[in-house]
Amino acid sequence: MSLIMPLSSWPDQDRAMWLNLQKSGGPLDDRGALSHLRATSLNTLELRYGRWLRWLETTDPDACALPPTVRATIERLSAWLGDLSHTKPMTRLMFIDGVIRILSAADPGKDWSAQRKLKAGLKRDAGRGDRDRKLGRILSSGVLLRAGITLATKHAEAAGTPLEAMKRLRDGTMIAMLALMPMRRRAFAGLRIGTSLIVSGETIIVALPDALTKSGQPWEAEVPDVIAPLLRRYIREVRPALMQRGGTKHDFLWVGKKGAPLEMSYLSSRIAQQIRHLTGVRVPMHFFRDAAATTLARHSPESARLIRPILAHSSFGTAERHYIHAQTIEAGRDYAALIKKKRKALR
Repeated sequence: MSLIMPLSSWPDQDRAMWLNLQKSGGPLDDRGALSHLRATSLNTLELRYGRWLRWLETTDPDACALPPTVRATIERLSAWLGDLSHTKPMTRLMFIDGVIRILSAADPGKDWSAQRKLKAGLKRDAGRGDRDRKLGRILSSGVLLRAGITLATKHAEAAGTPLEAMKRLRDGTMIAMLALMPMRRRAFAGLRIGTSLIVSGETIIVALPDALTKSGQPWEAEVPDVIAPLLRRYIREVRPALMQRGGTKHDFLWVGKKGAPLEMSYLSSRIAQQIRHLTGVRVPMHFFRDAAATTLARHSPESARLIRPILAHSSFGTAERHYIHAQTIEAGRDYAALIKKKRKALR
């Protein structure tokens, strides 16, 4: 039996509550408290809540008859956490956060202070997640850029077949573009020529609407000159050839060997696979954003201030963390220089 209860199996009152929270409408209509969320965010919340309902059904079926906002007591949530003890702290935090977010939105007048205190404790335990998974896997943006350009040029020219050459040029262009314009997966996979990618004779502009950014704010930037020729060649030669192979017509930028738009999951695994082949390190697509932040931070504390606009963050939280990191690096350099100077003076 699945650990997650699908929406179709939810108790009627839970399903009605969830659908009501998503209810959309015009400016004068009553809209659901979660109607502003994107589909991906709603799907994530639905899965987390489905995990909670499955646990209730298995361990405390009588509670399923209670109103959703009544049954989520500290005692039950704590018991659920006990059964989730085999998972990582960040995973437990995400599950509890999803349930509390849904239920507090359904009944904002209820006192949720105890549940939020529980979540705060989980947040302290989780910290910033499992940092070890990134050890040795955050390459500099320069390394990623060179790898992408090499794949799109030298490796493409050395390919055994025209199809393989086209795929390598496409993949190298994607890697090089992400190295300098580290978009999130959904936004990158969703780029469309003429709407979110504006190609003119002199420039290529990436213009992400608010629906494609996590912050909900539009983001626009010009494709850097160092990668613009690769992207133009892909658009002019490779993309039409791939689409002709499958007889497809659409405006999505990234396409597969038969012209269909690349699925986000395939695009992510393909990029990680190619980076591993080129550098020996498997770098997931979302690590490109860490690479950009780390590269800026290591350049100088002032450069770290560019993190927020480049990554399209709504706050300075991440930029501030990397700014502090940069200051630490600078302090380390100064200290090392001082020690070196003292050693020379003792000789």
